[in-house]
Amino acid sequence: MDTGMRLKYHRLKKKISLEELASGILTPRELKKIETGLKDPALKDLEALCKKLKIPLASKDNPIGKVLVKNFKNALLHPQNKGKIMEYYSDIQDHPLLHVDEDVELEYAIQQIRYFIITGDLDSAEDKLKEMNRFTEFMNQEQFYLFHKYNGNYHYILNDYETALQTYLMAEKIAPQAIPGSEIGDLYYSIGISATQCRETGIGNKYSHLALKIYQQEFIPKRIVECHLNLAINERRIGNFTTAKEHLKNALTIGKKLDNDILKFTTEYNYGYFYFHFQDYKLAKLHITNSLEFIPKEYTSDLLSAYCILIKCNVELEDLEEAIILVQKGEALIEGINLVLESPTNKAFREILYEFKGLVQLIKGDDDKFEYYCQLLLPILSQNGNLFEKGYYLDLLGKTYFKRGDFEKAAITFNESKQCYKDLMTVK
Repeated sequence: MDTGMRLKYHRLKKKISLEELASGILTPRELKKIETGLKDPALKDLEALCKKLKIPLASKDNPIGKVLVKNFKNALLHPQNKGKIMEYYSDIQDHPLLHVDEDVELEYAIQQIRYFIITGDLDSAEDKLKEMNRFTEFMNQEQFYLFHKYNGNYHYILNDYETALQTYLMAEKIAPQAIPGSEIGDLYYSIGISATQCRETGIGNKYSHLALKIYQQEFIPKRIVECHLNLAINERRIGNFTTAKEHLKNALTIGKKLDNDILKFTTEYNYGYFYFHFQDYKLAKLHITNSLEFIPKEYTSDLLSAYCILIKCNVELEDLEEAIILVQKGEALIEGINLVLESPTNKAFREILYEFKGLVQLIKGDDDKFEYYCQLLLPILSQNGNLFEKGYYLDLLGKTYFKRGDFEKAAITFNESKQCYKDLMTVK
């Protein structure tokens, strides 16, 4: 930073007004000219301003601080062990050399955003984002890029996928040319998964392929698996089932060799859901059941989603006894959970919960309550563009109407279901 920018940086950091800093030294107008680079300060004025801000006259060279923040940044790029990262942060967070010069301090603060996101401290992440938004004019190109990227990460973890996608795409536009391949790969992967969540299939496929190519070159197996899974989801949605299956096979083959239970769960789950689409309920059950070996109990939404698929498989296979056992497991899982379902952070769980509660009523034979939960679930499926599940539940609802003799309503609902499957085949 030049002298004027440095003075402004510390003034904003200490939340001192232009008038307050200038008082007794020079006029606010003169200070503004110095801060904007239109005028160089006299030495006596600079000494007085720095004394008031409690900073040295010039930045000091800080090689150790640069190494500390670089190592911290590298540790966060592909985190494998959250505990080790937290230990590392605990060791360095109060290190004085992280605050000796402005560039290191800025870089460290930006990396703290990502650290808070990775460790799940979203309140601190939000506070840091708001704080750093005041200092964007002081960031170099790479710092400005990372600020946008981590802002995207924050919105993604809040399930605000539209904002995340737009923020990631902005980050791509301002990314410096000299950033490492693994970093740009991570950005492409982030664009790919957020686009997939937004059902922007073309964007999701494009950036997942770009990310996969980089991760294959740099040999990052975890990300290779995740790219294959994302590509499989997109290909399945547009009806390219052969290609989707190839990506799932690649993900399963590589994933089995990795010591990562969450990744193994995700791979087996997606393979099972793939077979559910093809009405191969036995193979779907096999892979979904396999997935349950790798998922911790605290992953309530994922577990409940797996139970829902297994219940649907057993309904189709007419194995109501096993379906009832799964219903009991699901009810035990959500017992005591009291969430504000309208909260944006609970959006995904709301869909799974309505689906599960609807299936419970289907198993119990309570048609009215099943219809009630379908009416809650179907608008969410429409909003998410989930045509397959919408078609599936409209079909079940049509059968319910038919069973109770409401044939006109049944016919309308069956036609709506049929249209969902037709639309599914034309999605590109």
